[in-house]
Amino acid sequence: MDRKQWEDHISGSFIDRKSYEALSTADKEESFGGTLSFGTAGIRGKIGLGPNRLNRYTVEKVALGLAHSLKDESDPVVVIGYDTRHFSIEFSQTMASVLAHNGISVKVTKQYTSTPELSFFIRSYGASIGVMITASHNPPEYNGIKVYGPDGAQLIDAPAAALSEKINAIEDVFSIGSQPFEDGLGEGIIQYVSGEVVDSYRNHVTSFIGSIPESELSIVFSSLHGTSVPIVPELLDSLGFNDYSLVTEQCVPDGDFPTTTSPNPESPESFEYSKVLGRETGADLLIATDPDADRMGVIVRHEDRYVHLNGNQLGILLLDQRMKEKRGKTPVVIKSIVTSDLGRKITEAAGGEMIEVLTGFKYIGERIKSLENESDKQFVLGYEESYGYLLEPFVRDKDAIQVVPYIISMAAGLRNEGRTLVDQLEDIYEEHGRIMEVLYSHTFEGTEGREYIDEIMSNFRSNTPKEIGRREVILVEDFLLGRRTDSSGNSEEIDLPEANVIKLHFKDGWIALRPSGTEPKIKLYVSLDSTQIEQEGKIINDMIFGV
Repeated sequence: MDRKQWEDHISGSFIDRKSYEALSTADKEESFGGTLSFGTAGIRGKIGLGPNRLNRYTVEKVALGLAHSLKDESDPVVVIGYDTRHFSIEFSQTMASVLAHNGISVKVTKQYTSTPELSFFIRSYGASIGVMITASHNPPEYNGIKVYGPDGAQLIDAPAAALSEKINAIEDVFSIGSQPFEDGLGEGIIQYVSGEVVDSYRNHVTSFIGSIPESELSIVFSSLHGTSVPIVPELLDSLGFNDYSLVTEQCVPDGDFPTTTSPNPESPESFEYSKVLGRETGADLLIATDPDADRMGVIVRHEDRYVHLNGNQLGILLLDQRMKEKRGKTPVVIKSIVTSDLGRKITEAAGGEMIEVLTGFKYIGERIKSLENESDKQFVLGYEESYGYLLEPFVRDKDAIQVVPYIISMAAGLRNEGRTLVDQLEDIYEEHGRIMEVLYSHTFEGTEGREYIDEIMSNFRSNTPKEIGRREVILVEDFLLGRRTDSSGNSEEIDLPEANVIKLHFKDGWIALRPSGTEPKIKLYVSLDSTQIEQEGKIINDMIFGV
């Protein structure tokens, strides 16, 4: 369909005509220069008019594709949740209306909800499919659609590809039938998620945590304008922990995210308001979750200064604690290929098993499901360096809500010993070795940006360096080609799905390059046994990107 047809249908798209007409020529060209497609985390894109943007018509297209994928199922049920972003509620109701029109029963959340809760709701209802309307930590102009299978994990490659085929087969996006949302509610084909199911998730969290030790620990908490308030403070209250202060400016739902340039707990800048309140209250911990509450970040007061833990460090602390908890089965940990190898050392030293998967929590969810048939093993942690963690598998996606009280409980116990999470981290380094990490994320917008990212990967793949920053490359893993090759030319197959990732190993660590599947970004991961990680990482980054 051409641009004029889209512009003729703007009145029904949710997109304001004045806002659209104010766009630059380049932005308009990008809006019509492609089609939104599934990446590592579903569909994510800017809100706007055109096939390469999220609007009523592209959302209806996804909904109809979902309906077509369920046509052979008996009595299918779809659960839909949404976060606090612009048009999240409109997009959720749009999807429900199309599905209901096609005779599919829908359960929708009555108000905004978190991604981990949505995963739990799918499992509770025994649903065929789940949908979460969210763009996670992206800027305000983005939204997205995550699609989940019946186990509560995001769709892995094969079913995602099959769904994508159904969606892409729909050509006329302006004639998709739908039932008015309120009519669907009246008829009962659309229902709200019950209060009992909502409460059941909370009960699972409190049962898992048990209690938080009494201490003088105090914290500051921010939802970054997202979905973790009121649920997190209510859970803390029920667990008997009351020494927390909310960043009130940021605990208000707002899709503009007006108090931060990035609603991303991975970024220290997202903690500026928390630091101010933390200094006023003398808080020991500053904790923030991203807008859909699947990821979290932590800053620790240590020796009268605030220390921002990176995603690997927080993961290592959780892993070390989980390995100390008694159990009669082999503990199993699952991490992504770009997450620090220190986790493997800790896991194996405790007699556990470490499994590595591609980036994307859907692969962790897939392996959790496979463990259900191994009675001698017990899943204890899934994590990624990008601040995503799962402790207990009643959810099958990242779950900051269950991790927040767990990390508070850890910190409270340490506080009673006169120690901090940083002290604990130093003990772990002393026992297992100091592997340090640094991440560089480069954004290249538009079609030219995508071409530049492709060029970087192509050049790196065809002309792989034998040395990086005076470090000899001893092994190359190309996850797109599915081959692992050492410096002598010996090669073997990698038993993982294809992914556009290249990883170069040295004697003392590795680097990896990975373009995003949902954003115009490319990431460089650097993991080294080094006391000068920032300096060495910058040298490597400058060599690759010509800075």
